[in-house]
Amino acid sequence: MDAATVPNSRRTLKQNGSRYQICIGSLIGIWSITSIYLLALLDPGINILHHPHLKGSITSRQNRKPPSKLPRYPIDHRGALHLSSNSTSNNKTLSDEAISQCHKALWHTLETTTHVLPNDETFVMTGDIHDMWLRDSAAQIHPLLIPNVYQGKSLVQLDTKLERVVSGLILKTARLIRHDPYANAFKIHNNTVHSKWEQEALGRMGYIATRNYELDSGCYFMMMLYFFYQNFPTHTVLLRREVREAVTIMIDLWIAEQKHELDAYPTGELFDCLQCNRPYRYNPRELKNNGKGTKTNATAGLTWSPFRPSDEPALYGYSIPSNMFVVSVLDYMMEMAASLWKQDNDSHDANEDTSSLQLLLQKAKKLKDEIQDGIDRYGIIHHETHGNMYAYEVDGFGNYFLEDDANIPSLLSIPYLGIKYDKQVYANTQRFIFSKDNPQYVTGHNEYNGDIEGIGSSHTHNLLPDDIWPMSLLMKGLVSDNVTEKIYLVHQLLKASAGTGWMHESFNANDPKRFTRSWFCWPDSLFAELVMSLTDDCPRPDVEGGRYSIMQWSDNITYAGSVFSAVG
Repeated sequence: MDAATVPNSRRTLKQNGSRYQICIGSLIGIWSITSIYLLALLDPGINILHHPHLKGSITSRQNRKPPSKLPRYPIDHRGALHLSSNSTSNNKTLSDEAISQCHKALWHTLETTTHVLPNDETFVMTGDIHDMWLRDSAAQIHPLLIPNVYQGKSLVQLDTKLERVVSGLILKTARLIRHDPYANAFKIHNNTVHSKWEQEALGRMGYIATRNYELDSGCYFMMMLYFFYQNFPTHTVLLRREVREAVTIMIDLWIAEQKHELDAYPTGELFDCLQCNRPYRYNPRELKNNGKGTKTNATAGLTWSPFRPSDEPALYGYSIPSNMFVVSVLDYMMEMAASLWKQDNDSHDANEDTSSLQLLLQKAKKLKDEIQDGIDRYGIIHHETHGNMYAYEVDGFGNYFLEDDANIPSLLSIPYLGIKYDKQVYANTQRFIFSKDNPQYVTGHNEYNGDIEGIGSSHTHNLLPDDIWPMSLLMKGLVSDNVTEKIYLVHQLLKASAGTGWMHESFNANDPKRFTRSWFCWPDSLFAELVMSLTDDCPRPDVEGGRYSIMQWSDNITYAGSVFSAVG
């Protein structure tokens, strides 16, 4: 795959599959921008790299190798799932409502939560909570990065505004990680709401909204990086020092937290946040052992995470699905380091960078192997009913906690996250998940769905024990290879939306009109992704609702080639 690389992430147009590139610089004085684009339309073999009306200049690295493969994904979303060679064969069983809501859900993040900032950054808030979770924001834009969703390309490849949104989010996330890698959520402006004692107890100061350290925050950042890399193998945002440093910071943090019980803390030269020079502690009312968390085995090889993806305190500090996710994204980062970043170093003959890159590869490989060994030793247990299955949390001393929570990463989501896993152990685990042995398993009956089952969350369980999280049904569909089951789940989710069409945080299994969070964009993105796995009719720019707008666009640069944008 050839890709045009323009500084400041300004790529105007890319024609995929071309082996020939025309240097636009030699044509600037002859052609107008209109005639250039006309030429590109007439000849798909032409790659437009740059035009003076657009900020940036050509940075061509013809010898850089493209990625070795498309993103690893659990199910080949179309193709493998089609009932016949007819690309629209599944549409006959998907309702028009599902197609329409897919477009709304796909663009919901862009239209209601996305700030495109003037400093090459993008800020993506969750919805009715106006903060940016590192995990949620990466998940919210993920459908834009999935390959082969429209005309054989991803949405970011087809639309330069979407490319700008995602590259800006990558840069923003990298800078926030540098600011404080333990924080999981941030505000767009300086935070002055909390009193001094709350700031000290909770770590909420400056731009930090919450400092509930969650292992999945860094994982989602790296997954976003890798999928973007697969779409744009030479994109300048991937070569920015802040991005590489953010990866190094997270890996150093994960290494330190393998020894959390010994009060280890990251000591890499890139750690400059005010709170990174001491072991992590949180409010003792939430984390036991005076804010340190329950005791863990410092020789287990696993890396510590005091909070779950649900934002609740963990019972045991080693999350198995999150540690499995770390193994997966470390593979991604090693591939990028050995190809993109190595070739970039070679082109600059930078000895210092080469040394740091080799060290990064060594650290990542060692950490990956140690975590995988810990998963193999402590993460699989024997259940008297379900057989060998994955535990949800362990302490490395032989104690474990069995449940699964709707929030991702979950045990259910293991195939979705590109994680290597034992298929029989996973099948046993999924049987456990959808059984009464799982404390978060919920069943009910209502006038819209009839009988319904799903998974809740410790985030709502105490107050709302009968609530199902749509995220669990969405993930069940995404990891399924059964077309009938997928379509059934799509329609069940629409029925459970209480007439709104939106995927709420949770709904009462016996009365879906009772729900939490009417504006929560992460599950909306998952809904779009699930429908997109079944049809070529979403997204389509030529139908009602097929185009998007951005909630706030503060970048004055012109972006040509925005296929799905409602404006320009």
